[in-house]
Amino acid sequence: MIWLVMIVSGLANFAARYSMFSGLNFLRVPIWLEAYVKFAPTAALSAIVAASLFVDETGVPFEGPSSKIYAALIACCIALLTRSILFTIVVGLTALWALS
Repeated sequence: MIWLVMIVSGLANFAARYSMFSGLNFLRVPIWLEAYVKFAPTAALSAIVAASLFVDETGVPFEGPSSKIYAALIACCIALLTRSILFTIVVGLTALWALS
């Protein structure tokens, strides 16, 4: 089943990228699909960040010191207050360094 998902998603990715450069750019994505695809990068990044926060390198749920979680909470607060990506990254990394 996982191979089918990987092949189908790979073909969909190839088709989307190929259509931009092949002269088929007159084809438009339906509005209902565009509404769902708009949130795909945010969902993917959230899954990567959550996995790095709550699971260690061996795949076991994280039970050690929670400096990563506290640094992520500080970074979330800064992101909500300033809406600055660069400032959020700098403060988040500084908080992680200070708490470690």
